[in-house]
Parts: sequence; C-alpha cells; structure tokens
Amino acid sequence: MTTVSKTLSVIFSQKGKPLLVMDNFVFKLNKTTNTKKYYRCENPQCTMTLRTDINDVLIRTKDHHNHPPEPEQIEVRKLKHVIKERAKNETTPKPKIYDEETARFCLTSLAIAIVPSQREISTRILYIRGITIVRLVRWNFLMDYHMS
Repeated sequence: MTTVSKTLSVIFSQKGKPLLVMDNFVFKLNKTTNTKKYYRCENPQCTMTLRTDINDVLIRTKDHHNHPPEPEQIEVRKLKHVIKERAKNETTPKPKIYDEETARFCLTSLAIAIVPSQREISTRILYIRGITIVRLVRWNFLMDYHMS
C-alpha cells in the first residue's frame, strides 16, 4: 500500500459514467461509502486499486498494474464524449461536429489510427439526438397536460 499525491482526472465511459484517470490508467468506481470511494483498474485482469475521499482526492493506492498504459484510448474517449455532448446540445450537422472536434483535439498519430470514423460515430449521434428529442416531447406533453 502506498500513500501518494498524484493528479486524478475524470473521463466518461461510453454509458456516460465517470471514470478516474491516473498516470494514463483508467479506473472505474467499485464501491462508495459515506467518506470514501474505491476504484479498480478498468482492465479485469489487473489488481490495482485506488481509494479516494468523496471529492476524488487520492488517499491510497494498492498493488501495481500488470499491463501498459493506453493514453491514446483516453484521448479517444475524451473526443467521443465531447462529440456526444455537442450532438446532444446542438443542431449542428454531424459531419461538422466530427470535423471540428477531431481538428481541435490535436490527437497523436496512434490516437488518430483508433478514432472511429465519422460514419461509425454518426449512428451513436443519431441515437443520442433521438433520446434528447423523445425527452423533450415527453416533457412538453406533460407540461401541456398539467396546464390544461
């Protein structure tokens, strides 16, 4: 067990759940108590764990990783999250969002190789926009129903 003061950052999973990143390794939430959060390495074969306080300030790490870090995967996840959020909140055409964000992100050559194409990601954008539209329609319907 080691007590350390390293920088933690947050990225989001494909389902929108927060994941912690430390030293280019990704950790998912395993357990929460009133005062602490317990995280496990995202790799199922890895035994590395983290313990943080409720505000995600690192308290302790346990064990070591048995695999190399994948910083490119983290870059791609950040990019995909930004694209999804823009698609959810804007009506900008999908190709334009994709082109603007991939240009803005300054990805490494390895990350560029694993970024999904605009065509691959557009299905997800349509799904996200569909959910947003359905929620708006339901909300408007409920508001109309309660007003009458």
